Amino acid sequence: MHKKIGILTFYPMHGGGIFQYIQSMVDALSVDKTNTYIIFADINDDRFDGYGLEVRKLTPSNRSTLNQTLIFSQLLLGMRESFFLRDDEKQAYADIDLFISPATSVYPHLFLKKPFVFTLHDMQEKYYPHAFTWTERFKRELRNRALTKSAKAVICESNYVRNDIMNFLGANSDKIAVIQSPPPDFLLRYEAKPDNFAAVRQKYGLPERYIFYPAQCWFHKNHIQLVEAFNRIVTETNEDVFLILSGSQQDNYPKLMAKIQELGLEYRIKHLGYIDYEDIPYLYKMARMLVMPTLFESVSIPIYEAFALGVPVCCSNVVALPEQVGDAALIFNPNDPIDMSQKMLQLLRDEALAAELAVRGQQRVSSFDHKGYSTNILSVLEK
Repeated sequence: MHKKIGILTFYPMHGGGIFQYIQSMVDALSVDKTNTYIIFADINDDRFDGYGLEVRKLTPSNRSTLNQTLIFSQLLLGMRESFFLRDDEKQAYADIDLFISPATSVYPHLFLKKPFVFTLHDMQEKYYPHAFTWTERFKRELRNRALTKSAKAVICESNYVRNDIMNFLGANSDKIAVIQSPPPDFLLRYEAKPDNFAAVRQKYGLPERYIFYPAQCWFHKNHIQLVEAFNRIVTETNEDVFLILSGSQQDNYPKLMAKIQELGLEYRIKHLGYIDYEDIPYLYKMARMLVMPTLFESVSIPIYEAFALGVPVCCSNVVALPEQVGDAALIFNPNDPIDMSQKMLQLLRDEALAAELAVRGQQRVSSFDHKGYSTNILSVLEK
C-alpha cells in the first residue's frame, strides 16, 4: 500500500558516521517509486535539495533546554504527548503515515503517536559505562527502551547489536532487522580527478606517506592507544611515515594533544580537524592505509569508505568489525599497542599484502548497492 514516509535527517554534518549512514539511507530510498518520501531537514541543510524529493526544512523544538527537560520527564513517566511541539512542526508532520529515523532519536516520532522505524546503532554504554556520566547512561536507557517498545521495527547493522537489543532491552527477535548500510552512493562510483590530488595535499599540508584515521575524539575511538602504537613505529623503526587524524577537536582532544606532546610526536602526527566533504576521498586515496583502532563499533562507516575507494584497512578485532571486514583487513587487539603497531608495520612494509587487501575490500563492497539496500529497508517498512 502506498504510504507517505517521512525520513528524519536531523543530525549534524560533523556528527560522526551517522551522518554518512543517513546519506546512504536517503540514497537508497530515493529510488523507490512505490511510496512518497518527505525529507525533514534542518533549516540550513541543503544536501538533499537535488534528490527530486520534497524537503521540509525546520528548526526542531527539541533542542531548547526547556523542551529537553519536558522530553526527559515524559520518558521518565512513560508519556508520549506532543504539547511541546510548535504549530508549524505539527502541521509539517501531520500528513505523514510512517516515520523512519536513521539516528537513535525520539524527536518527533515518539510523541506523534504514528508508526515509526528507527536505527539503534550500538549500546556501548553497557560495555564502557565509565565513558558516560550516570545521567548520560540513564537517558540512553530511557530513550532506547521507549523507542524499542513503541517502534514498528528496530534496524541495526550487525548481529552483535541485534543480540544486545534482545538481551538488554528485552526486544523480540522478530522486531529487529539486521541491515548493513553501504557507503554513500557517490563513493561506490567515485572517480577522482587527477589534478585534485596535489591541490588537496597542499591544502592540508599532507606528507608523502601517512596513515589515516578519521574519527571524533570520543573515548571509545581510542586515539591515545593509537598514538602509543604509532610512537613504537617512530622510535623503533626507520619508517618515514606520519599519522593524519581528522574529526572533532573536542571531548578527548586535549588529552590526545597532551599525549602527542608528551611523546614528542608533534612533527609526525597532524590533526586536521574537520575536512571539507569533497576532499575526504582524496585523503583516503593518498593514505597508505586506514587504521581503525576503536574500542567499540557496531559497523564502521570509514571502513566501508576505505573499501569503496581501494584503500587497505587495519582495524580492531572488537564487536562486529571482524564480521564487517571478513578477510579484507588486518585486525589487531585495540588494547595492545604492540599488536597494533606490528599490524600497521606489516601493512606499511608488505606492498603486495596491501594491494591484495585493497582488492578484497573493493570486492566486499561491490556486492552492496542501494537498490538492494532499499529492498531490505522496504521489507521492514511494509511489515
